Amino acid sequence: MKTNFILFGTILITFLSCKENVQETKTQKKVKNVESVANWDGCMVSAYVFQEDGRYLPTNSSELIRDFESLIDHDIGSIMWYPTFADKFPTKECNKLKQQNILPHLTWELFFPDSIAYNTMPNKGAYNLMDQVLNGKHDAYIEQFANDAKVFQRDILIRFLHEFNGNWYLWSGKKNGGENGGPQKVVAVWKYVVNKFRALGANNVKWIWNPHGPSIDISTESWNHIINYWPGGSYVDWIGMDSYNWYPEDPWGGVRPFRDFDNCFRDLYDECIKLGEQPIMIAEFGTPEFDYKGQRKSDWIKDALYKIKNEYSKIKMFVWFNINKELDWRVNSSPEALEIFKEGIKDPYFVANKDSQN
Repeated sequence: MKTNFILFGTILITFLSCKENVQETKTQKKVKNVESVANWDGCMVSAYVFQEDGRYLPTNSSELIRDFESLIDHDIGSIMWYPTFADKFPTKECNKLKQQNILPHLTWELFFPDSIAYNTMPNKGAYNLMDQVLNGKHDAYIEQFANDAKVFQRDILIRFLHEFNGNWYLWSGKKNGGENGGPQKVVAVWKYVVNKFRALGANNVKWIWNPHGPSIDISTESWNHIINYWPGGSYVDWIGMDSYNWYPEDPWGGVRPFRDFDNCFRDLYDECIKLGEQPIMIAEFGTPEFDYKGQRKSDWIKDALYKIKNEYSKIKMFVWFNINKELDWRVNSSPEALEIFKEGIKDPYFVANKDSQN
């Protein structure tokens, strides 16, 4: 009897073990080769759709999101907007997106729009917000923002100090010392703020570290290499990349070179994947209508979507900058561009994946 019991127990344990292994195999298949903060297969389709007033999620955001989804004939998984250091954590807006199973994406801009005309001004002398952060002047605000984000509980993306290697934003390395410690100050502020959130347990915030790709407005000197801005893998959940094709000229009359998708992202992508195992997103990109050696916007879009799927495997999300701003970046700037975009994202590789968000 004792022998039979032992034999039965052995069989039972073996059965349960096999069952667990089967379940583990199923789970592994579901998340095969996918990082935990990007727990979906393929690339998530996301966008910015709110025109110029990007500081707040508009009151009619649900309608605007539905309109865009209808336009592209595809659901989107995340939506982005641009709150500043003058704004509270957007609890109401995030809960609104939660009801739609859309992942909130905050590009949190380190400036006060009521006292500084624009986030690219002034060039020098009157901006010391980076030092104020490091000196603790804004601790109460940062800690309240972190606590409110923590209460939200679900994952939220925060893109902080974005495009730090460009020469335009107030928080850039260029405008905070340049070769005399600019990148180091950016890193210090990044770590300071992330440490505040982590200390308060706001671990549902996923941090996007986001350099810009090639541009005539970016210093190519060695001090400005992206490695000098890297805060370390433990401080980064996502690596973001921004880049645009401005060809043939910007709205200020400057001549701009033609940049296809590879020219925008290949070198930057190759540098980013050396930094860590984080998933990569294209946090902003687009092109206006153009004619370059027989190529048009529709060709640019087709090439971009092909490359994302087949040659840039670590890109787990893209955010199309769907706005007629400096130039008309919208996917529907022409019927041809829209049709190619719609056709490209019909590929099951491009997902909304709303049900997989935490």
